[in-house]
Amino acid sequence: MRTGVKLLPLLALAGLLGACGSSGPKRPSDGLPRLEFSYDASAPLHYVDRGRVNKASVRLAVRDVSYESGNRTIEGYLLVPPGTGRRPAVVFVHGAGGDRSELLGPAAELAKRGVVALTISAPSQSVRTTPSTLEGLLAQARSLTVNDVVAVRRAVDVLQTLPQVDPDRIGYLGWSAGARLGAVVAAAEPRIKALVLVSAGADPLSAFVAQVTVEARQRVRTVLGSVDPLRYIALAKSGSLLLEDGRRDEVVPHKALLNVVHAAPAGTAVRWYDAPHALNNQAYRDAFDWLAQKLPIG
Repeated sequence: MRTGVKLLPLLALAGLLGACGSSGPKRPSDGLPRLEFSYDASAPLHYVDRGRVNKASVRLAVRDVSYESGNRTIEGYLLVPPGTGRRPAVVFVHGAGGDRSELLGPAAELAKRGVVALTISAPSQSVRTTPSTLEGLLAQARSLTVNDVVAVRRAVDVLQTLPQVDPDRIGYLGWSAGARLGAVVAAAEPRIKALVLVSAGADPLSAFVAQVTVEARQRVRTVLGSVDPLRYIALAKSGSLLLEDGRRDEVVPHKALLNVVHAAPAGTAVRWYDAPHALNNQAYRDAFDWLAQKLPIG
């Protein structure tokens, strides 16, 4: 189908196939559907802890864990700092093509501050096929986003069962595709109190609609609008977001970064760095300082 082939590179560019406070002041009035990203919270988590993967002599424990989200097994690393008592916890989500190991370094740095960290492999990272029709692309874009959001919500379920975690102090850090996903999570999961979105960019819905025939435009607008990160981030709770972006981002266009900044609610903290898409150590130190204030840590 010609329109499907034409839409494909745009979907890949914006990362919708890889992604990407419900009481914010700005609510879309465009008539498009808003998903609730609901799931069966009573379903067993089937949480499995396979033990430490780092040396027992190291005080910070890195554990190989998994849990179920729908009919999928989500692999993760749980980083537990030494000591007793309940601590804050943060879910880490990688970029496109990554997995649970991609942000293991930053997660370890945060865990050294006394925070439980859970890095996960998003369900979308295991998808290797691309539909050849427009309807197939739209269905995939929607299902991948829903599955990833629900996987994060189930990660929160897991953390709230752990004796080391304070269930009222849970945060999120996502990079690139994981940051776009976080824009949706911010509206879908009120138990997450603070979210850091690193190098989050997105094209407006109108850019996708313009690439298809007139007959297909309403269908594209409706389906992609239901998983548009720019619509959902507007619903985040004021003050719950930190956006960090690089002025020399070589992957996400500067305009796409600004789209997310402008769509975010009032009270969102925004910080720019003279850095590429991966940002730098200073950005992560700033992110951890911000999370320490919001959760709080200590």
